[in-house]
Amino acid sequence: MWRGVWGLQIDERRVGLCWTRRKLQGLDVQRGGSHPVPPGLLIPSLTEPNVVDEEAFIAVLKKLLADAGWRGGSTVVALPDLSCRIGYQDFTEVKGRPAEMRQFLGWRMKDRLPFPLQEARIDYQALPSPGNGTRLLYLLARQAVMSQYESLLARAGIEPTRIIPQGLALYRLLAIAGMRGKQLFLSPGSSSDVFIYCDEGVPYLWRVRPRDENGGAHDSDHRIERIARELHETITYLEEEMSVGKPDGLVLPAGTEPALADACKKTCHLPVHAVPVPELRLPVDLLPAAGAALLQPAPRFRWTSR
Repeated sequence: MWRGVWGLQIDERRVGLCWTRRKLQGLDVQRGGSHPVPPGLLIPSLTEPNVVDEEAFIAVLKKLLADAGWRGGSTVVALPDLSCRIGYQDFTEVKGRPAEMRQFLGWRMKDRLPFPLQEARIDYQALPSPGNGTRLLYLLARQAVMSQYESLLARAGIEPTRIIPQGLALYRLLAIAGMRGKQLFLSPGSSSDVFIYCDEGVPYLWRVRPRDENGGAHDSDHRIERIARELHETITYLEEEMSVGKPDGLVLPAGTEPALADACKKTCHLPVHAVPVPELRLPVDLLPAAGAALLQPAPRFRWTSR
């Protein structure tokens, strides 16, 4: 029996917390709540600590815990996608213990890291490779960034069992949607947009595109146009560079604004689905938190310092 897990979402605009239990027909969210984050309090970054005012951030977390009916227990935390990096590395063969593989992954990527290798925290998951060998899906962050989050969570009374990016939390909602075949998942965020291509539930492409901070970044029409352009480029890459053809459908998080959903549908010429399905009755502002809780049963990305 799945006993239930707390999922906590943290990003620069909102924090959300819910207690979630997996059922045969989906999810059961019995307690939860969300609060806005004051502007400028949190700035997602791969290289620098994200929280600008730690005491104010702890106050926001404690208010969330009280309002959501927090009772302690296993908690999976979803952080902004720009606070970490997720990607792939292919190997002809994978040998060695997990600690050795993490070290080898770091050595492979050291010239592309924006900080010294010894300051990196790395975890990975083996996936079926599209060719011979093994493909590793890796998750990477800077120790200083993760340590700040872990310290602040501990001061608020939370000891996370796992820390993941928000895009991965939302992607896990596909598992309860029962979608098969080749799907392209788009998660539009406040600071970045995540594109994930998966075939029969296995992700083969993961793109995180930072929000354009130049002129018009906060204009709705400009934002929709930019996401539609990135969507077109992603589908073109799938067809021309990966030779996997066109996806069977485009998947958007429930609650995506209608204007953006319409623009995506016109751009991709694919069936557009929303997850989770309306029958689950999950509050839109708790989707990332509920998706985070779904990561608890799977032995992957157990990414804490303990």
